[in-house]
Amino acid sequence: MNNSYIKKALSAALAALVLSMTSCGNITEKKDTPPTKKPDTDSSSATPSDEPVVTSDEYSDTPAPLSVAPLSSVTLDENYILPDADFYASYRDYAAELFKAVCTDDIKSGKNAMISPESVMMALGMTANGAKGDTLSQMETALGGKGIDAINNAMQYRMNRFMANEDVSFNVANSVWVRDDANRIQMSQDFCDKVKSVYNADSFLAPFDSTTLDVINSWVNKNTNNMIPNILDYIPDEAVAYLINAIAFEGAWADNYEVYQISEDDKFTNYKGEEEKAVMLYSQEGSYFSDENTTGFMKDYEGHDYAFMAMLPSEDTDIADYVAGIDGDKLSKLWRSASGDVNVCIPEFTFDYNSELSDELKSMGMELPFTESADFSGMAETSSGALYINRVIHKTHIELDRNGTKAAAATAVVMTDECAMEEEEPKIVYLNRPFVYAIIDKESGTPIFIGAVNTLNG
Repeated sequence: MNNSYIKKALSAALAALVLSMTSCGNITEKKDTPPTKKPDTDSSSATPSDEPVVTSDEYSDTPAPLSVAPLSSVTLDENYILPDADFYASYRDYAAELFKAVCTDDIKSGKNAMISPESVMMALGMTANGAKGDTLSQMETALGGKGIDAINNAMQYRMNRFMANEDVSFNVANSVWVRDDANRIQMSQDFCDKVKSVYNADSFLAPFDSTTLDVINSWVNKNTNNMIPNILDYIPDEAVAYLINAIAFEGAWADNYEVYQISEDDKFTNYKGEEEKAVMLYSQEGSYFSDENTTGFMKDYEGHDYAFMAMLPSEDTDIADYVAGIDGDKLSKLWRSASGDVNVCIPEFTFDYNSELSDELKSMGMELPFTESADFSGMAETSSGALYINRVIHKTHIELDRNGTKAAAATAVVMTDECAMEEEEPKIVYLNRPFVYAIIDKESGTPIFIGAVNTLNG
């Protein structure tokens, strides 16, 4: 299950061969060179959108064969400088806060939930390299409070470490997709070079049509080992760039389960107190931990570099309340205290989860990057003078069984150059109680028939 840099390089080369773009010219190297302005149009003939919204229904299952060179020719820096303990403390705090912000409501309602703090930090870390001033400061705050240089160093180190592991399979991929319209956006060459050298992210020009939607989703599907088939449902007219991370993990258990350790007809009690049929995996582990409201354990994957960490709230603690009490310090203490034998069982399970993270990131201090006042001038220049984050889309998948665990995540940061029309909340009218009705003449609005319904059995 080795993922070497040679494989990574081949994957990048193959990705370049399946991209559909026509030009690589909308790059700006000098900050004082203004972008070309759009030609004036006759407002009397203007439509709300000059280009149609591209939806997932409009692309085929097989991407068209495409070719183009990435916008940067630099290579990934190999960084093996271990981030310091202070960074990892801040990362745990960020991960716990993001988990609570995104998943608490779903957990309260009885749903399964999972996020990848790593994927989110990589996607937003790339984006932050184009931010300046207060926009950058707020992004750094939301990502744990460390500066962009520390974030870059840590993400680069972790990506190199993940990909070099020979015992579990990691695929980590990053990409930037830019609307091929120099009248609207011109990318900074410095930015393209930076995200390539730090995050190994190739930047590509794309027409942002149905073919682009297909290619982006195919890229995500491929780089999550087919666990996340797509990240985008549509490409809106106001979107000018996508910064995307994809992570796939596949790890076999260090200690295989024998037949006698697998109970095919076991029980799991769900959040309503109802019993569900379950396949349970029984074993003895050597990494027990506990605190005032937790008992748990860690189970290693092959190579012992990665482990499944299970935290079971005490019986008198509601799981949503337990999640609300998780922070970086709690995670650290449980992890550090793991020792001693413990008999355990784990249910086999699989599920998908997705969320749009804008509100949660705003609550974590990242408000300015989502407004037209954001400063992403280090990323690109736009003819409108505006460039800001419109959405942060996050999807995850997990499969845990007797063989090990497969998990994947994808995060897309959607950049826009203009104010999107606010979508109206859909109106709802359910005729599920007594109502009045009419058949009217539309020309005059007068009723031809009018009546009321109190029962359907009359």
